[in-house]
Amino acid sequence: MAALFGCRKTEKMKEKLFPERSYEDAQIDNFYWSIEGWDYSVIPLIKPFQLIRLQGDYVWQLSTGFNKFDEISVSPINDFNLTNNYIYGHKVEETRDFDNRKIIVPAFWFIIDIKKGVKEVSLSKFNSEQELKAELKKLNLPETFLNPDEIYEQYKQNPVLPWFPEDIKKQLEEVKAKQGK
Repeated sequence: MAALFGCRKTEKMKEKLFPERSYEDAQIDNFYWSIEGWDYSVIPLIKPFQLIRLQGDYVWQLSTGFNKFDEISVSPINDFNLTNNYIYGHKVEETRDFDNRKIIVPAFWFIIDIKKGVKEVSLSKFNSEQELKAELKKLNLPETFLNPDEIYEQYKQNPVLPWFPEDIKKQLEEVKAKQGK
């Protein structure tokens, strides 16, 4: 009986602290609707890939969710696009401080190929936008790019992004309809 009371008490506290849990209650994978963590903002791409911006920072980084390319993330990301099988975009030049030395990390354009699944992901880097666009043409991919800040603002207003799987989009839309949004 004490355990049952404890569960009810915990559930009431959770409802008080987090009153709107519609997506969680609908058991939708939180990868697709959780826009923020304690100290970061998120734009979900193709699971497990997401764009992350740390609080107080103005740059977006592409989190791979694992150390697949000898890099846990590709950053800073200036613009991007994606399809069911590819994530691509532009990593801008950055200056990093290591032991009081400034190191310039060059810009590059990239394509992440995930068509074989996340276990066989490949990252291709290009030295110029022209090289990237030539590869995009070969792959028949759109040559347009999205601005992460604009997409994030859109995502905060409407958690249904065009590239989400159809079943996830349907679930998110159903919850939104119940909320009257």
